[in-house]
Amino acid sequence: MASLPQYQLIAGVLRRSIQAGTLPQGSKLPSVRALGTTHGVSVLTALQALRLLEQERWVEARPRSGFFVTRRADACWVEPAAMEVAALDEQAATHLSIVGTPCRVRLDLANGESALYPIEKLGILMRQLVYRDPDLLGNHIRGTGYPALKQQIIRRAVEYDCTMHPDELLITNGCVESIALALRAVTRPGDGVAVDSPTYFVILQMLHSLGLRAVEIPQLNGGINLEMLERCLKNRQISAVISLANMCNPTGITLSADDKKKLVRLVENSEAVLIEDDIYGDTYFTGSRPTPLRAFSDKVILCSSFSKTLAPGIRVGWVASGRWSSTIASMKYTSTMGTSICPQAAIAEFMRTGGYDAHLRRLRRTLQHQVRSMRNAIVRYFPEGTHVSDPSGGYVLWVELPPGMRSTRQLFEDARREGIGIAPGHLFATDDRFNHCFRLNAGFGWNDEVESAIARLAELSAPVRG
Repeated sequence: MASLPQYQLIAGVLRRSIQAGTLPQGSKLPSVRALGTTHGVSVLTALQALRLLEQERWVEARPRSGFFVTRRADACWVEPAAMEVAALDEQAATHLSIVGTPCRVRLDLANGESALYPIEKLGILMRQLVYRDPDLLGNHIRGTGYPALKQQIIRRAVEYDCTMHPDELLITNGCVESIALALRAVTRPGDGVAVDSPTYFVILQMLHSLGLRAVEIPQLNGGINLEMLERCLKNRQISAVISLANMCNPTGITLSADDKKKLVRLVENSEAVLIEDDIYGDTYFTGSRPTPLRAFSDKVILCSSFSKTLAPGIRVGWVASGRWSSTIASMKYTSTMGTSICPQAAIAEFMRTGGYDAHLRRLRRTLQHQVRSMRNAIVRYFPEGTHVSDPSGGYVLWVELPPGMRSTRQLFEDARREGIGIAPGHLFATDDRFNHCFRLNAGFGWNDEVESAIARLAELSAPVRG
Protein backbone atom coordinates (compact mmCIF):
# COMPACT_ATOMS: atom_id res chain seq x y z
CA MET A 1 0.00 0.00 0.00
CA ALA A 2 2.88 2.36 0.68
CA SER A 3 3.61 2.58 -3.03
CA LEU A 4 0.16 3.95 -3.83
CA PRO A 5 -0.22 7.68 -4.55
CA GLN A 6 -1.35 9.73 -1.55
CA TYR A 7 -4.77 10.53 -2.99
CA GLN A 8 -5.51 6.80 -3.37
CA LEU A 9 -4.55 6.15 0.24
CA ILE A 10 -6.92 8.91 1.38
CA ALA A 11 -9.69 7.56 -0.87
CA GLY A 12 -9.13 4.11 0.64
CA VAL A 13 -9.61 5.45 4.18
CA LEU A 14 -12.87 7.15 3.22
CA ARG A 15 -14.07 4.14 1.22
CA ARG A 16 -13.58 1.80 4.17
CA SER A 17 -15.45 4.23 6.43
CA ILE A 18 -18.38 4.24 4.02
CA GLN A 19 -18.37 0.43 3.78
CA ALA A 20 -18.29 0.11 7.57
CA GLY A 21 -21.17 2.57 7.96
CA THR A 22 -19.07 5.10 9.86
CA LEU A 23 -19.97 7.52 7.06
CA PRO A 24 -23.63 6.62 6.40
CA GLN A 25 -25.55 7.32 3.23
CA GLY A 26 -26.35 10.98 2.78
CA SER A 27 -23.69 12.19 5.20
CA LYS A 28 -21.41 15.04 4.23
CA LEU A 29 -17.69 14.38 3.84
CA PRO A 30 -15.05 16.74 5.22
CA SER A 31 -14.32 19.71 2.99
CA VAL A 32 -11.40 19.60 0.59
CA ARG A 33 -9.40 21.94 2.83
CA ALA A 34 -10.23 19.99 6.00
CA LEU A 35 -9.30 16.73 4.33
CA GLY A 36 -6.01 18.20 3.16
CA THR A 37 -5.19 19.47 6.64
CA THR A 38 -6.06 16.14 8.28
CA HIS A 39 -3.82 14.14 5.96
CA GLY A 40 -1.11 16.75 5.48
CA VAL A 41 -1.60 17.05 1.72
CA SER A 42 -2.45 19.80 -0.73
CA VAL A 43 -5.98 20.81 -1.61
CA LEU A 44 -5.47 19.35 -5.09
CA THR A 45 -4.46 15.94 -3.68
CA ALA A 46 -7.48 15.92 -1.37
CA LEU A 47 -9.73 16.81 -4.31
CA GLN A 48 -8.23 13.96 -6.36
CA ALA A 49 -9.22 11.54 -3.59
CA LEU A 50 -12.79 12.79 -3.60
CA ARG A 51 -12.98 12.76 -7.39
CA LEU A 52 -11.82 9.14 -7.39
CA LEU A 53 -14.60 8.21 -4.95
CA GLU A 54 -17.05 10.16 -7.10
CA GLN A 55 -16.03 8.20 -10.21
CA GLU A 56 -16.53 4.98 -8.25
CA ARG A 57 -19.94 6.33 -7.14
CA TRP A 58 -19.22 6.19 -3.46
CA VAL A 59 -19.86 9.92 -3.22
CA GLU A 60 -21.48 12.71 -5.19
CA ALA A 61 -20.65 16.40 -5.50
CA ARG A 62 -23.41 18.91 -4.81
CA PRO A 63 -22.93 22.46 -6.09
CA ARG A 64 -21.79 24.89 -3.35
CA SER A 65 -22.31 22.18 -0.71
CA GLY A 66 -19.46 19.71 -1.01
CA PHE A 67 -19.30 15.91 -1.29
CA PHE A 68 -21.91 13.53 0.16
CA VAL A 69 -22.08 9.75 0.49
CA THR A 70 -24.31 8.61 -2.33
CA ARG A 71 -27.42 6.55 -1.82
CA ARG A 72 -26.00 4.11 -4.34
CA ALA A 73 -22.94 3.38 -2.23
CA ASP A 74 -24.01 -0.20 -1.54
CA ALA A 75 -24.22 -0.93 -5.27
CA CYS A 76 -21.44 1.27 -6.49
CA TRP A 77 -18.59 0.65 -8.85
CA VAL A 78 -16.97 -2.05 -6.74
CA GLU A 79 -18.48 -4.28 -9.43
CA PRO A 80 -19.95 -2.27 -12.31
CA ALA A 81 -22.84 -3.87 -14.15
CA ALA A 82 -23.21 -4.22 -17.89
CA MET A 83 -25.53 -1.34 -18.72
CA GLU A 84 -27.52 -0.87 -21.87
CA VAL A 85 -26.32 2.26 -23.64
CA ALA A 86 -29.52 4.24 -23.84
CA ALA A 87 -30.31 6.66 -26.61
CA LEU A 88 -29.01 10.13 -25.88
CA ASP A 89 -31.38 12.54 -24.20
CA GLU A 90 -32.52 15.44 -26.35
CA GLN A 91 -29.94 17.87 -25.01
CA ALA A 92 -27.07 15.36 -25.28
CA ALA A 93 -28.08 14.46 -28.84
CA THR A 94 -28.08 18.15 -29.72
CA HIS A 95 -24.69 18.66 -28.10
CA LEU A 96 -23.18 15.68 -29.95
CA SER A 97 -24.52 16.96 -33.27
CA ILE A 98 -22.96 20.37 -32.60
CA VAL A 99 -19.50 19.14 -31.54
CA GLY A 100 -17.23 19.53 -34.55
CA THR A 101 -19.37 22.03 -36.44
CA PRO A 102 -17.62 25.29 -37.42
CA CYS A 103 -17.07 27.89 -34.73
CA ARG A 104 -14.69 30.77 -34.03
CA VAL A 105 -12.31 28.86 -31.74
CA ARG A 106 -12.09 25.11 -32.37
CA LEU A 107 -11.37 23.38 -29.07
CA ASP A 108 -13.73 20.44 -29.54
CA LEU A 109 -12.76 17.71 -32.05
CA ALA A 110 -9.53 15.78 -31.47
CA ASN A 111 -7.67 16.74 -34.63
CA GLY A 112 -5.77 19.70 -36.04
CA GLU A 113 -5.79 22.46 -38.58
CA SER A 114 -4.82 21.69 -42.18
CA ALA A 115 -1.39 23.28 -41.75
CA LEU A 116 -0.38 20.44 -39.42
CA TYR A 117 -0.56 17.84 -42.17
CA PRO A 118 1.31 17.09 -45.44
CA ILE A 119 -1.84 17.57 -47.50
CA GLU A 120 -0.12 19.17 -50.51
CA LYS A 121 2.50 16.43 -50.66
CA LEU A 122 -0.12 13.69 -50.48
CA GLY A 123 -2.10 15.40 -53.23
CA ILE A 124 0.94 15.51 -55.49
CA LEU A 125 1.68 11.85 -54.80
CA MET A 126 -1.89 10.84 -55.68
CA ARG A 127 -1.79 12.73 -58.98
CA GLN A 128 1.58 11.22 -59.90
CA LEU A 129 0.52 7.70 -59.00
CA VAL A 130 -2.76 7.90 -60.92
CA TYR A 131 -0.93 9.32 -63.94
CA ARG A 132 1.43 6.36 -63.92
CA ASP A 133 -1.24 3.78 -63.07
CA PRO A 134 -4.83 4.82 -63.97
CA ASP A 135 -6.08 1.49 -62.63
CA LEU A 136 -5.70 2.92 -59.13
CA LEU A 137 -8.96 4.72 -59.88
CA GLY A 138 -10.38 2.61 -62.69
CA ASN A 139 -10.29 -0.88 -61.23
CA HIS A 140 -12.85 -2.50 -58.98
CA ILE A 141 -11.69 -2.61 -55.35
CA ARG A 142 -10.69 -6.14 -54.39
CA GLY A 143 -8.92 -7.82 -51.53
CA THR A 144 -8.08 -6.65 -48.03
CA GLY A 145 -5.97 -3.64 -48.95
CA TYR A 146 -3.14 -2.28 -51.08
CA PRO A 147 -0.22 -4.72 -50.61
CA ALA A 148 2.47 -2.01 -50.51
CA LEU A 149 0.66 -0.18 -47.70
CA LYS A 150 0.22 -3.38 -45.72
CA GLN A 151 3.96 -4.01 -46.06
CA GLN A 152 4.77 -0.54 -44.72
CA ILE A 153 2.40 -0.95 -41.75
CA ILE A 154 3.99 -4.30 -40.90
CA ARG A 155 7.50 -2.85 -41.24
CA ARG A 156 6.73 0.00 -38.86
CA ALA A 157 5.00 -2.33 -36.41
CA VAL A 158 8.27 -4.24 -35.94
CA GLU A 159 9.81 -1.01 -34.61
CA TYR A 160 7.35 -1.02 -31.71
CA ASP A 161 7.58 -4.77 -31.02
CA CYS A 162 4.48 -5.90 -32.91
CA THR A 163 4.59 -8.82 -35.31
CA MET A 164 1.81 -8.99 -37.88
CA HIS A 165 1.14 -11.16 -40.92
CA PRO A 166 -0.17 -9.68 -44.18
CA ASP A 167 -3.10 -12.12 -44.20
CA GLU A 168 -4.45 -10.79 -40.89
CA LEU A 169 -4.19 -7.13 -41.88
CA LEU A 170 -7.24 -5.40 -43.34
CA ILE A 171 -7.36 -1.78 -44.56
CA THR A 172 -10.51 0.03 -43.41
CA ASN A 173 -12.32 3.34 -43.72
CA GLY A 174 -10.77 4.82 -40.60
CA CYS A 175 -10.28 3.48 -37.08
CA VAL A 176 -13.99 3.69 -36.27
CA GLU A 177 -14.75 1.05 -38.90
CA SER A 178 -11.90 -1.11 -37.58
CA ILE A 179 -13.35 -1.10 -34.05
CA ALA A 180 -16.90 -1.66 -35.30
CA LEU A 181 -15.81 -4.66 -37.38
CA ALA A 182 -13.90 -6.12 -34.44
CA LEU A 183 -16.90 -5.73 -32.14
CA ARG A 184 -19.24 -7.32 -34.66
CA ALA A 185 -16.86 -10.26 -35.03
CA VAL A 186 -16.42 -11.09 -31.34
CA THR A 187 -19.76 -10.14 -29.75
CA ARG A 188 -23.48 -10.69 -30.10
CA PRO A 189 -26.27 -8.22 -29.28
CA GLY A 190 -26.75 -8.00 -25.53
CA ASP A 191 -23.12 -8.80 -24.68
CA GLY A 192 -21.16 -6.61 -22.27
CA VAL A 193 -18.14 -4.63 -23.44
CA ALA A 194 -15.71 -3.09 -20.95
CA VAL A 195 -14.55 0.45 -21.66
CA ASP A 196 -12.54 3.06 -19.80
CA SER A 197 -14.59 5.67 -17.98
CA PRO A 198 -14.57 8.32 -19.26
CA THR A 199 -14.34 6.95 -22.79
CA TYR A 200 -14.53 8.33 -26.32
CA PHE A 201 -18.17 9.17 -27.01
CA VAL A 202 -18.17 7.55 -30.46
CA ILE A 203 -17.41 4.19 -28.81
CA LEU A 204 -20.45 4.55 -26.56
CA GLN A 205 -22.68 5.37 -29.50
CA MET A 206 -21.19 2.45 -31.42
CA LEU A 207 -22.11 0.09 -28.58
CA HIS A 208 -25.64 1.50 -28.63
CA SER A 209 -26.01 0.97 -32.39
CA LEU A 210 -24.74 -2.63 -32.14
CA GLY A 211 -27.08 -3.49 -29.25
CA LEU A 212 -24.18 -4.03 -26.84
CA ARG A 213 -24.00 -3.11 -23.17
CA ALA A 214 -21.26 -0.97 -21.64
CA VAL A 215 -19.32 -1.93 -18.53
CA GLU A 216 -17.67 1.35 -17.55
CA ILE A 217 -14.42 0.76 -15.66
CA PRO A 218 -13.10 3.91 -13.95
CA GLN A 219 -9.55 5.04 -14.54
CA LEU A 220 -7.29 4.67 -11.53
CA ASN A 221 -3.62 5.38 -10.82
CA GLY A 222 -2.80 6.40 -14.38
CA GLY A 223 -4.93 3.79 -16.11
CA ILE A 224 -7.88 1.43 -15.99
CA ASN A 225 -8.87 -0.02 -12.61
CA LEU A 226 -7.49 -3.53 -13.17
CA GLU A 227 -8.93 -5.00 -9.96
CA MET A 228 -12.41 -3.90 -10.92
CA LEU A 229 -11.96 -5.23 -14.46
CA GLU A 230 -10.75 -8.57 -13.10
CA ARG A 231 -13.89 -8.99 -10.99
CA CYS A 232 -16.10 -8.25 -13.98
CA LEU A 233 -14.18 -10.71 -16.15
CA LYS A 234 -14.49 -13.44 -13.52
CA ASN A 235 -18.25 -12.94 -13.48
CA ARG A 236 -18.27 -13.49 -17.25
CA GLN A 237 -20.38 -10.42 -17.94
CA ILE A 238 -17.84 -9.14 -20.49
CA SER A 239 -17.29 -10.47 -24.03
CA ALA A 240 -14.83 -7.79 -25.15
CA VAL A 241 -12.60 -5.11 -23.69
CA ILE A 242 -11.84 -1.93 -25.66
CA SER A 243 -8.64 -0.22 -24.56
CA LEU A 244 -6.92 2.98 -25.61
CA ALA A 245 -3.74 2.11 -23.74
CA ASN A 246 -1.72 4.87 -25.42
CA MET A 247 -2.92 8.47 -25.02
CA CYS A 248 -6.47 7.53 -24.05
CA ASN A 249 -9.21 9.77 -25.41
CA PRO A 250 -10.32 11.90 -23.53
CA THR A 251 -7.92 11.78 -20.57
CA GLY A 252 -4.60 11.42 -22.43
CA ILE A 253 -3.48 8.64 -20.04
CA THR A 254 -0.88 6.13 -21.25
CA LEU A 255 -0.67 2.85 -19.34
CA SER A 256 2.66 1.79 -17.91
CA ALA A 257 4.33 -1.24 -19.46
CA ASP A 258 3.54 -3.28 -16.33
CA ASP A 259 -0.14 -2.36 -16.45
CA LYS A 260 -0.27 -3.20 -20.15
CA LYS A 261 1.09 -6.66 -19.42
CA LYS A 262 -1.38 -7.11 -16.55
CA LEU A 263 -4.29 -5.99 -18.71
CA VAL A 264 -3.37 -8.39 -21.52
CA ARG A 265 -2.90 -11.26 -19.06
CA LEU A 266 -6.23 -10.57 -17.34
CA VAL A 267 -8.19 -10.65 -20.59
CA GLU A 268 -6.33 -13.68 -21.95
CA ASN A 269 -7.21 -15.63 -18.79
CA SER A 270 -10.90 -14.90 -19.41
CA GLU A 271 -13.25 -15.65 -22.28
CA ALA A 272 -13.21 -12.04 -23.47
CA VAL A 273 -11.37 -10.55 -26.45
CA LEU A 274 -9.13 -7.49 -26.14
CA ILE A 275 -9.61 -4.81 -28.82
CA GLU A 276 -6.99 -2.06 -28.87
CA ASP A 277 -7.48 1.41 -30.35
CA ASP A 278 -3.95 2.72 -30.97
CA ILE A 279 -4.88 5.68 -33.16
CA TYR A 280 -2.75 8.13 -31.10
CA GLY A 281 0.29 5.86 -30.71
CA ASP A 282 2.43 7.78 -33.22
CA THR A 283 1.72 11.16 -31.60
CA TYR A 284 3.90 10.66 -28.49
CA PHE A 285 5.83 13.78 -27.47
CA THR A 286 9.20 12.54 -26.20
CA GLY A 287 11.24 9.37 -25.89
CA SER A 288 10.34 6.27 -27.85
CA ARG A 289 6.98 5.24 -29.25
CA PRO A 290 4.81 3.65 -26.52
CA THR A 291 4.31 -0.06 -27.01
CA PRO A 292 0.81 -1.21 -27.97
CA LEU A 293 -0.93 -4.01 -26.09
CA ARG A 294 -0.53 -6.12 -29.22
CA ALA A 295 3.21 -6.32 -28.49
CA PHE A 296 2.41 -8.53 -25.49
CA SER A 297 0.06 -10.93 -27.28
CA ASP A 298 -0.90 -11.75 -30.86
CA LYS A 299 -4.43 -12.42 -29.58
CA VAL A 300 -5.06 -8.66 -29.24
CA ILE A 301 -7.05 -7.15 -32.11
CA LEU A 302 -5.13 -4.00 -32.98
CA CYS A 303 -6.93 -1.07 -34.65
CA SER A 304 -5.43 2.18 -35.91
CA SER A 305 -5.62 4.84 -38.60
CA PHE A 306 -3.70 7.59 -40.37
CA SER A 307 -6.46 10.13 -39.64
CA LYS A 308 -4.66 11.65 -36.61
CA THR A 309 -1.22 11.74 -38.23
CA LEU A 310 -1.59 12.44 -41.96
CA ALA A 311 -4.96 14.21 -42.29
CA PRO A 312 -8.38 13.90 -40.61
CA GLY A 313 -10.12 13.57 -43.98
CA ILE A 314 -7.98 10.77 -45.40
CA ARG A 315 -10.01 8.03 -43.65
CA VAL A 316 -7.57 5.16 -44.12
CA GLY A 317 -7.37 2.84 -41.13
CA TRP A 318 -6.43 -0.76 -40.49
CA VAL A 319 -7.06 -3.72 -38.22
CA ALA A 320 -4.76 -6.65 -37.41
CA SER A 321 -7.09 -9.33 -36.13
CA GLY A 322 -5.29 -12.68 -35.94
CA ARG A 323 -7.71 -15.61 -35.85
CA TRP A 324 -10.63 -13.27 -36.43
CA SER A 325 -9.24 -12.01 -39.75
CA SER A 326 -11.42 -14.09 -42.10
CA THR A 327 -14.60 -13.18 -40.17
CA ILE A 328 -13.72 -9.48 -40.17
CA ALA A 329 -12.76 -9.52 -43.87
CA SER A 330 -16.12 -11.08 -44.71
CA MET A 331 -17.97 -8.45 -42.69
CA LYS A 332 -15.99 -5.69 -44.38
CA TYR A 333 -16.87 -7.03 -47.83
CA THR A 334 -20.58 -7.19 -47.08
CA SER A 335 -20.71 -3.71 -45.52
CA THR A 336 -18.38 -1.23 -47.24
CA MET A 337 -16.73 -3.80 -49.58
CA GLY A 338 -13.35 -2.05 -49.73
CA THR A 339 -11.30 1.06 -49.05
CA SER A 340 -10.25 3.46 -51.81
CA ILE A 341 -6.92 2.33 -53.29
CA CYS A 342 -5.51 5.69 -54.43
CA PRO A 343 -5.05 7.16 -50.92
CA GLN A 344 -3.57 3.84 -49.79
CA ALA A 345 -1.00 3.97 -52.59
CA ALA A 346 -0.07 7.58 -51.74
CA ILE A 347 0.39 6.76 -48.05
CA ALA A 348 2.49 3.71 -48.90
CA GLU A 349 4.79 5.79 -51.10
CA PHE A 350 5.02 8.55 -48.50
CA MET A 351 6.08 5.98 -45.92
CA ARG A 352 8.50 4.18 -48.24
CA THR A 353 10.44 7.34 -49.05
CA GLY A 354 10.79 8.43 -45.41
CA GLY A 355 8.35 11.32 -45.68
CA TYR A 356 6.07 9.92 -42.98
CA ASP A 357 8.81 9.72 -40.34
CA ALA A 358 10.02 13.26 -41.07
CA HIS A 359 6.46 14.56 -40.90
CA LEU A 360 5.80 12.77 -37.60
CA ARG A 361 8.80 14.43 -35.97
CA ARG A 362 7.44 17.87 -36.89
CA LEU A 363 3.88 16.94 -35.89
CA ARG A 364 4.93 15.69 -32.46
CA ARG A 365 6.97 18.84 -31.73
CA THR A 366 4.07 21.08 -32.73
CA LEU A 367 1.48 19.13 -30.75
CA GLN A 368 3.67 19.09 -27.67
CA HIS A 369 4.06 22.88 -27.79
CA GLN A 370 0.34 23.46 -28.31
CA VAL A 371 -0.79 21.01 -25.63
CA ARG A 372 1.71 22.36 -23.09
CA SER A 373 0.76 25.97 -23.84
CA MET A 374 -2.94 25.23 -23.42
CA ARG A 375 -2.37 23.30 -20.21
CA ASN A 376 -0.34 26.16 -18.73
CA ALA A 377 -3.14 28.58 -19.61
CA ILE A 378 -5.75 26.37 -17.93
CA VAL A 379 -3.64 26.25 -14.76
CA ARG A 380 -3.25 30.03 -14.92
CA TYR A 381 -6.87 31.04 -15.56
CA PHE A 382 -9.01 28.41 -13.85
CA PRO A 383 -9.61 28.46 -10.08
CA GLU A 384 -7.73 26.49 -7.46
CA GLY A 385 -8.93 22.90 -7.33
CA THR A 386 -9.24 22.53 -11.09
CA HIS A 387 -7.50 19.39 -12.32
CA VAL A 388 -6.17 19.12 -15.87
CA SER A 389 -4.59 16.05 -17.42
CA ASP A 390 -0.93 15.99 -18.46
CA PRO A 391 -0.87 13.76 -21.56
CA SER A 392 2.29 12.29 -23.05
CA GLY A 393 0.99 12.70 -26.59
CA GLY A 394 -2.06 13.34 -28.73
CA TYR A 395 -4.28 16.38 -29.05
CA VAL A 396 -6.56 16.61 -26.03
CA LEU A 397 -6.72 17.73 -22.41
CA TRP A 398 -9.30 16.60 -19.85
CA VAL A 399 -10.39 19.30 -17.41
CA GLU A 400 -12.13 18.57 -14.08
CA LEU A 401 -13.74 21.55 -12.37
CA PRO A 402 -13.81 21.87 -8.57
CA PRO A 403 -17.08 21.56 -6.62
CA GLY A 404 -19.52 24.43 -6.96
CA MET A 405 -18.71 25.32 -10.57
CA ARG A 406 -21.26 25.31 -13.36
CA SER A 407 -22.31 22.11 -15.10
CA THR A 408 -20.35 21.65 -18.32
CA ARG A 409 -23.63 20.97 -20.09
CA GLN A 410 -24.40 24.63 -19.49
CA LEU A 411 -20.79 25.66 -20.11
CA PHE A 412 -20.94 24.02 -23.55
CA GLU A 413 -23.99 26.05 -24.56
CA ASP A 414 -22.71 29.34 -23.13
CA ALA A 415 -19.33 28.88 -24.82
CA ARG A 416 -20.91 28.02 -28.16
CA ARG A 417 -22.90 31.24 -28.10
CA GLU A 418 -19.56 33.04 -27.95
CA GLY A 419 -18.05 30.94 -30.73
CA ILE A 420 -15.96 28.63 -28.52
CA GLY A 421 -16.26 24.88 -29.05
CA ILE A 422 -15.61 22.31 -26.30
CA ALA A 423 -16.67 18.69 -25.74
CA PRO A 424 -18.79 18.48 -22.54
CA GLY A 425 -18.09 15.67 -20.09
CA HIS A 426 -21.56 14.11 -20.11
CA LEU A 427 -20.94 12.78 -23.64
CA PHE A 428 -18.13 10.53 -22.35
CA ALA A 429 -20.27 8.31 -20.08
CA THR A 430 -23.72 6.74 -19.94
CA ASP A 431 -24.82 9.13 -17.20
CA ASP A 432 -23.97 12.55 -15.79
CA ARG A 433 -21.02 11.57 -13.60
CA PHE A 434 -18.69 13.80 -15.65
CA ASN A 435 -20.88 16.90 -15.68
CA HIS A 436 -18.01 18.68 -13.94
CA CYS A 437 -15.55 17.82 -16.76
CA PHE A 438 -14.88 18.76 -20.36
CA ARG A 439 -12.38 17.94 -23.09
CA LEU A 440 -10.29 20.52 -24.93
CA ASN A 441 -8.47 20.03 -28.23
CA ALA A 442 -5.12 21.77 -28.74
CA GLY A 443 -4.71 20.78 -32.39
CA PHE A 444 -5.83 24.07 -33.93
CA GLY A 445 -2.77 26.04 -32.88
CA TRP A 446 -1.81 28.31 -30.01
CA ASN A 447 -2.27 32.07 -30.31
CA ASP A 448 -3.77 35.03 -28.49
CA GLU A 449 -7.30 34.17 -29.60
CA VAL A 450 -7.04 30.65 -28.19
CA GLU A 451 -5.58 31.95 -24.93
CA SER A 452 -8.41 34.47 -24.65
CA ALA A 453 -10.89 31.63 -25.22
CA ILE A 454 -9.36 29.66 -22.33
CA ALA A 455 -9.63 32.69 -20.07
CA ARG A 456 -13.24 33.19 -21.13
CA LEU A 457 -14.08 29.52 -20.43
CA ALA A 458 -12.76 30.02 -16.90
CA GLU A 459 -15.12 32.98 -16.47
CA LEU A 460 -18.10 31.13 -17.93
CA SER A 461 -17.55 28.11 -15.69
CA ALA A 462 -17.82 30.18 -12.51
CA PRO A 463 -21.04 29.59 -10.53
CA VAL A 464 -23.91 31.98 -11.04
CA ARG A 465 -24.36 34.17 -7.99
CA GLY A 466 -27.92 34.70 -6.88
